[in-house]
Amino acid sequence: MRELMIAATVTLLTAAPLLAQNERVYVTGVGGFTATSDTTSGNVMGEAGVRIAPHVLVFGSLGEFHNLQPSELQPTVDSTTSVLATGQGLNVLGTARVPAWYSVGGLRYEVLTKGRASPYLLGGIGTARLKPTAQFTFSSGTLPDGSTPTVGADVTSQLVAAGDFTAPPPTTAFMFTLGGGVEIPVARHWGIDAGYRFSRVAADTPLNAQGATFGFGCRF
Repeated sequence: MRELMIAATVTLLTAAPLLAQNERVYVTGVGGFTATSDTTSGNVMGEAGVRIAPHVLVFGSLGEFHNLQPSELQPTVDSTTSVLATGQGLNVLGTARVPAWYSVGGLRYEVLTKGRASPYLLGGIGTARLKPTAQFTFSSGTLPDGSTPTVGADVTSQLVAAGDFTAPPPTTAFMFTLGGGVEIPVARHWGIDAGYRFSRVAADTPLNAQGATFGFGCRF
């Protein structure tokens, strides 16, 4: 075990020059979490960049926020469950989600250091495609079509077909992203990445999303 730790340490210490400034392209897969005022959820993203100056790269990213959950959707779902319970004697549990696919392009500035870690700052603009969804699960009572499913069954499609609930349509909104992080080489052309990103989505109700990101990628 001691020999393995020594070998790993030597590998990391000698990896500093392996991600050199003359490598023009990077590709990274990123995962992490994003927090809004309403919820915390996952965030996955793929990103690629091309060097246009000694310390400057232009980048593009494509990703998904698993759930931004704007505050106006859950009350709509809660209102539906209340109306069904009082008007039809149908008890269901309703949950709302607002996943969002996004694409962003911008600039990334790499800070010159003497260590093996490479800090960076970035900023970009793009769009987010928000797709509000809701799920209703059966508790008790009788559905509008006269059926009585098992407890916990997903009855969303039956309620939508009966006109008891209509999900808001998808929308596209402008967004911008600011952030930074550090890249650490682990092998020739390969490195790990840890960072922070803040995104502002200009939806009907503007959303602020922020969180940590962790990635693994290559340079060439």
